[in-house]
Amino acid sequence: MECEMCGHRCSIQEGGYGRCRMYTCINGEILERFPNRYLALWPSAIETIPFLHYTPGGRYLLLSTIGCNLSCEGCVSYVLAKNQDLLTDALIHAESSDILRMAKDNDCIGAVFCLNEPTVSLGTVARVARELHTAGLSMGCASNGCMSEKALDILLDHMDFITIGLKGLSEHGYQDNGAPCNVEHVFQTLKTIHSRNIHLEVAAVCKTSDMEEIVSIAQRIQEISADIPLHVMRFIPFHGADTALEPSATVAEDLISACRKYLPWVYLFNTPSTRYLNSYCPECNELLVERLFNGPMGAQFIGHYTPVCPSCHYSIPVRGTWYSQHYPEPRFRGGYRTPVALDMVYSILKAVGISDDTTIGLILTKLLSNDYLEQLQNRLQTPKGYIEFLQVLQQWSGTTSFHPVIRFLSERVQIIEKNSDIPNKPRVLSVLSHPLLPSYPDKMENTLISLAGGEVLNYNLGYDEQSSERFTRDAFQKLQPDILVVSGPGHLTHQNFVDLCIRENLTSPALEENNIFIVSGAHMRTGPSWILTLESLANYLHPDIFDFDLKYEKEALLKTLPGLE
Repeated sequence: MECEMCGHRCSIQEGGYGRCRMYTCINGEILERFPNRYLALWPSAIETIPFLHYTPGGRYLLLSTIGCNLSCEGCVSYVLAKNQDLLTDALIHAESSDILRMAKDNDCIGAVFCLNEPTVSLGTVARVARELHTAGLSMGCASNGCMSEKALDILLDHMDFITIGLKGLSEHGYQDNGAPCNVEHVFQTLKTIHSRNIHLEVAAVCKTSDMEEIVSIAQRIQEISADIPLHVMRFIPFHGADTALEPSATVAEDLISACRKYLPWVYLFNTPSTRYLNSYCPECNELLVERLFNGPMGAQFIGHYTPVCPSCHYSIPVRGTWYSQHYPEPRFRGGYRTPVALDMVYSILKAVGISDDTTIGLILTKLLSNDYLEQLQNRLQTPKGYIEFLQVLQQWSGTTSFHPVIRFLSERVQIIEKNSDIPNKPRVLSVLSHPLLPSYPDKMENTLISLAGGEVLNYNLGYDEQSSERFTRDAFQKLQPDILVVSGPGHLTHQNFVDLCIRENLTSPALEENNIFIVSGAHMRTGPSWILTLESLANYLHPDIFDFDLKYEKEALLKTLPGLE
C-alpha cells in the first residue's frame, strides 16, 4: 500500500514501515504505529516553542511523538526524530480526553504539537485538536511543511496557528535534508495556510553557507503578507555538525537588520542577549515588546509589552490575548531543551562505547520516566554530581564501560581539590556568549571556576532563571570583574566577544588587561570534557600552582571514550 502523508509516497508492505517508521500497513490499510502515544506532555510558554505573535505569554501543553520525514544536518531533535525506535518504550498513552484534562489541570489555553513533525502522527494530532476545540481551547503545531496536499488539508482543518520551518531557498537545501518536496511546494503551503486565515509564523536556519538566502526568504514572505513573523535560527552545530556553518552573533544581527528592510517582524534565535528578539515599531523604532534568549530555538516573554506604539499608534499584528505573567520552566522541560538533554545522554553513551540499541533505548526510557530529567538538572551543576550521573548510567547499562572515564574524572578533580585553599582569588564573572548575560549561579561553569580558585561573582548577583529583567550595563560596571569566563552554545571567538564588549561600551580590569577566557566549544559539547575546562581554568587563574599538560590530558581523556567520533 502507498502512504499518502508526504511526497515520499512510501510503498509499505503488510506489517512493514515507511521511511519515517511511524506508519504501517495492517490488513491493507495504512495506520499509525503509535496512535495516542506521546513522548512529551508538559506545559510550556508559547515563546519557548516558539510562537511570538500568537497569544504572547500564553501557556500551552506541549505535545510530541517521535519520528520525522526529513533528515536534517545538526537537527536539535536528532534522537527523537531519527532514532525513534530507541524511544518506543518511553511513549506515554493518552487519549484525547486525557490531553484536555492535562491542559486544564496545568492552566493551559491550548496545546502545541512540536519537537517532531506532526505529519507522522496526523491522526493523533487531529483527534486531540477536535477534543480541545469542543472545550474552547486552541491547537497549533510546528511543521516542516513537506506534507502532501491531502495531509495538509487534514492538518489545516484542525489548526489555529502554525509555524513552518524552511530548509533554505534552494533545491539542494531540500535535497540535502532528505525532503520529499522542493521549496516551491513549501511556499505554496505557506500561501495555503495564510489563505485559510490560520495564524502563520515562519522559521529559517541561518548558516554561513547560505546567508544571502535569508534576505531572499524575507522578501518572498513579504509577497504573501508583511505581517508574517520570520524566526531566523542562528545555526548551532548540534550532533557533530560542522562548526564552520555557525555565523557569529554580530553577523547574524546584521542579517536581521537587512531582512527588516523588507519584513518588519524578523527575530533572531539561538543568540544570547540579542536585542533582535524584541519587537520594535517599524515606523518609529519604539521598543514595543521585550524578550530574552531562552535556550535552543526559544525565547522568553518577560511581560513588558505595548501592543500599540505610544509614539505613532502602530499596532503589532498579534492574534489573541496578551498574557503578562512570567512562566518559569524547569531547565530540561519546555521547548527544545528536552531533545537537547536526550542528545547529550545519547552522545555520552556512544562515547563510552555503548552502541547496543536495546541498552540505549532502555537508558533513554528511564531518563524520561520518574521525573529524572529534573534530577539531571541538579546533578549537572557540579563535578561530583556529574560523576554520580555517570555512575547511574553505568548501573542502568549493566556494563563497566564507564569505569575508565569515572576514574579519570575523579582523579583529576581530587588533584585540584587538594590545592583548593588559595589566597588572593581573582574576581570572576561567568557569562553566556555575551558580556551582559551572566551564567545562572547553579551552572556547572561557575562550580568549575570556584574549584579552580576563582571568586565567582555570579553567586551574589541575584540573577537566575526566575529573573525577568535584563542584566544591565550599569550592573556590569559596578562589578568590575578581574576576569571574564565566556561559555555558551556554538563557537565564539575572542575577537567576537571583544567586539560585543566594545559595542556595549563596557570597561573593567578584565577588558583593560584582556583577561578573557573563552571556554572551548568542543569542551562543552562532548560531555565529560568539562574536566579539560576545569584544568584549563586552573592553569589560567593560578599558573603558579597548576600546570596541567592540556594536550596530554585531552589524549588521556579520549582513551577513556573509545566511541567518541
